[in-house]
Amino acid sequence: MKNLIATLLYLFASMSIAQANLEIALPEMGDSAGALVSPVEEFQVGQSFFWRLQQSVTLVDDPEVNSYIRSLGYRLVAHSDDPNRSFTFFVVPDSSVNAFAAPGGFIGIHTGLMLTSETESELASVMAHEIAHVTQRHILRSFERSKRMSVPMTAAMIAAALLGAADPSAGSAAIMAVQAGSVQMQLDYSRAHEAEADNLGMQTLVNAGFDPHAMPRFFERLQVAGRFYGGSQVPEFLRTHPITGSRIADARGRAANYEPRPQLRDTEQFYLMREKLRVMSTSNVREVLRTYEDKLRDSQGEDQSITRYGYALALLKNGNLTQAREQINTLIAQDDNRLSYHLALADIEIASGRMETALGIYTDFQRVYPDDWALSINQVQALLRAGQPRQAVPILQRQLDVGESSATLYRLLAQAYGDMGQKSQSHVWLAEHYHSSGQLMQAADQLRIAADYARGDEFELAKISSRLRQVETDIAMMEQVR
Repeated sequence: MKNLIATLLYLFASMSIAQANLEIALPEMGDSAGALVSPVEEFQVGQSFFWRLQQSVTLVDDPEVNSYIRSLGYRLVAHSDDPNRSFTFFVVPDSSVNAFAAPGGFIGIHTGLMLTSETESELASVMAHEIAHVTQRHILRSFERSKRMSVPMTAAMIAAALLGAADPSAGSAAIMAVQAGSVQMQLDYSRAHEAEADNLGMQTLVNAGFDPHAMPRFFERLQVAGRFYGGSQVPEFLRTHPITGSRIADARGRAANYEPRPQLRDTEQFYLMREKLRVMSTSNVREVLRTYEDKLRDSQGEDQSITRYGYALALLKNGNLTQAREQINTLIAQDDNRLSYHLALADIEIASGRMETALGIYTDFQRVYPDDWALSINQVQALLRAGQPRQAVPILQRQLDVGESSATLYRLLAQAYGDMGQKSQSHVWLAEHYHSSGQLMQAADQLRIAADYARGDEFELAKISSRLRQVETDIAMMEQVR
């Protein structure tokens, strides 16, 4: 999977095109201030990438981790040079230190980046850098130099890369076919684009209340770490975003130019979610338990809340439910308003077979945080396990009303309506789940099944037919770039 992500990253996070002999039609782009590829075409390329990515990579589906990353991303976007642009933030389960951006505002964060970042400002500095690549349309401006690569050609390169992940020989043949006529891809951002992303990213970082020195500090640590690697072992971010001494010096100089200002403290949620990912990612939970036990023993008298939280999750993962409950209850006694502690306690109660106790925890906090994504998804999953789909639907509907949309949300709606015996609605939402996941043919099939169940309801049939036509249009688009 790591090679797949690297290939996709090279295609999207770093596309610049050399002169080639083959003439390929491309919309007139003009200069950087003029009209580039339309926003619709740009989104289509990004959507194509995201759909195909999900066919080969199972993204991190934890609602708390995703909620945190989205919240941090939206906070940065709100202070960027294009705060009204739409973005999609997601987490890739990969230990490499990396993040990448695709056209249309699709930004992926590797778990390795979160685990390596020592502060929230360091994580934010990389995300701000990737946001700048999107807002400045660097990938599309790479097209501008040669005017030889079409939007469908870009999507075809993605398809070839994904094909290569399943069958290296087939993927190589597909890429060769796409590159017929000596079309060559130079797989790194231009120095100008990197400098611009650093500069704008720094501004976004500072405007959002983060430490500007976090960017050069993180770059410097990556550069030092990179000296101990060679060849393919070099961290992905170093390969696709080369970090030189002059680049670090430039970043340090930019940071020094900002007048000191009160900066927001790193949120505790960053540290909690970092520990949650650490436990989720480990294949040796006993080793992680020993590490947490050593830290708790060596840090007596200090604030141990972050370590204790990770320890509780590791105990839960290892099946030590009584000990896990004791650790979480200690944390709740210290900070009763921390939702993550109560969500962890609910997980422990569910694992202990105490579903009603867990549901009581969710109900209590729904009164305080009715729009919280992680709370809502965890509560709905528990309600469905408890055979209470009618109580689950209004919670999911509220998430739709506040603008949330994801494959997870649609899948839970499909399950809830199915459990209630509403077959047509169940298949409609299952179609949305498949569509969001990039499984377009399955989405169309589900809509056809939904239409069969909706016979006699002309209004519902009309809605399903309209949605089916949209999905079929998406299928046709994807077929054009295979």
